[in-house]
Amino acid sequence: MKSAKPLRLFRIWDIILLAVILALLGAGLFLYFASSEGDYAEIYIDGEKYMTLSLKKDREVDLDALTVVVRNGAVHVEDPACKDKICEKRGEIRKSGESIVCAPARVVIRITGKKGEVEAIT
Repeated sequence: MKSAKPLRLFRIWDIILLAVILALLGAGLFLYFASSEGDYAEIYIDGEKYMTLSLKKDREVDLDALTVVVRNGAVHVEDPACKDKICEKRGEIRKSGESIVCAPARVVIRITGKKGEVEAIT
């Protein structure tokens, strides 16, 4: 009668794969929480810069297809003319490098650090 091999719960490749996944998750969380608050919101229409707004001053900007609202250091979109309203569902953005895109209106709102620069961790 043969003796049965003991069943191993994890193999070496399972442990390596788990370590890689945890490392990627940790790096993603670090990059998310390490990114700094932005200072400006740049609005682009048809790929050209339309205006730059300071996040320190609350205001609303009415564009033809939507309204850009700056409130409490964050930017969000209200009343888009498109039927899907994906840009409105995006919610508030406030960290450098984040953006809101309204494809039907060809509008992009991008948060930058210093005036005109996107902050990045290298």
